[in-house]
Amino acid sequence: MLGAIALVGAGDLSVDVGYFYVVRNQLQNAVDSAALAGAEGLMEQPNNFTTSGRAVQLAQQYATKNKAAGLPVNLAASEITFPKANVIKIDITRPAQTFFARAFHLAQINIRVNSVAAVATITGGGGPGSWRPWAPMDQFGHGALCVGPNDADVNVPPHGNFSTKTHTWKGIKVNTDRYVSPYDPSVAGTDLTKESDCANVTGYITPRDVMINNATILLKNSSWYTPGNFGAIDLGGTGANVYRANIANGWNGVLNLGDIITTEPGNMVGPTLQGVQDLVAKDPPAQLQKDNTGRWVVVSSAYPVNESPRIVPIPMYSPLEAPGNGKTTFPMRSMAAFFVHSAQNGQQVRGTFIQMLMQNGNPQKIPPAGGNSRGAGGQLLGVVTLVDPTKY
Repeated sequence: MLGAIALVGAGDLSVDVGYFYVVRNQLQNAVDSAALAGAEGLMEQPNNFTTSGRAVQLAQQYATKNKAAGLPVNLAASEITFPKANVIKIDITRPAQTFFARAFHLAQINIRVNSVAAVATITGGGGPGSWRPWAPMDQFGHGALCVGPNDADVNVPPHGNFSTKTHTWKGIKVNTDRYVSPYDPSVAGTDLTKESDCANVTGYITPRDVMINNATILLKNSSWYTPGNFGAIDLGGTGANVYRANIANGWNGVLNLGDIITTEPGNMVGPTLQGVQDLVAKDPPAQLQKDNTGRWVVVSSAYPVNESPRIVPIPMYSPLEAPGNGKTTFPMRSMAAFFVHSAQNGQQVRGTFIQMLMQNGNPQKIPPAGGNSRGAGGQLLGVVTLVDPTKY
């Protein structure tokens, strides 16, 4: 008789144990979702760890979209921490009610779960709706001064082409101009958000070129960059129809740093105009404005901040490896995200640098715990990923 009672008790307790595992999995899903959303907030507002910042707000918002034991998972601000400037950690303990264990005076047990997510820089990526078929030149340095492809628009007098000879510009004499991509191995793991001029890294980064300078450049020009080339590239095929579709919807293939890209010669005014019109039609109200931290962001009534489909990734080339005449190739040395403006009758397309979360990005190695890299470390494209919580 006693053995039968013991068997019944064990069977009943297994129901409680099974329920505890269900609740634990529900809580884990909630904190994973919250951590990833919070990391997106760190990309949107780097270094903002306040309760009113996007990282905390998004973490709390996405946690409550999940339920555990039938109840929404609400996060207190104290349960959200930032072990690093680009890392968010969620650590919660919640009670789970018992059923049969009450017979042993155990009304509930506490279940603890945690999750850690980080913003990582990427080596490339791709997938639906990603790369657009333009490739501008990256920024180079004349001493500490920055010289971009918009040189003639913003500098008086303009610097002109990259030069390896001794020359003077704006009173500064240099033996040669310099180019250092934000993806160069020499700056791997460096927090580029601290760079204020082009003395070290010259390629486009944030906040120097996004939050402060709000740089806008031509993605496609009405005159030659080199004879026959106006800024367009061949992604997945040649011809005006492929080019137009890639503008509107993005190329679904993958690009990584160092890949060889082929130019698409020709002005293609009509396809450019139609493609950009189709892209803008995906989010007509989108516009650039400064947020309450003074940072330039893209806002829209149809999409969350900096998630407009008009923000697109684009490969960039080094001024030392500019494409030649006609149909030619060049290696991809950097990449950036742009908010695409109107097409100006198809002759020119302007884009403003902005940060972008690339859903299908290939993450670089996460910097070790204890570093201080903000957002995606200064690079304009980043990805959020769950990381090992035991390291934080």
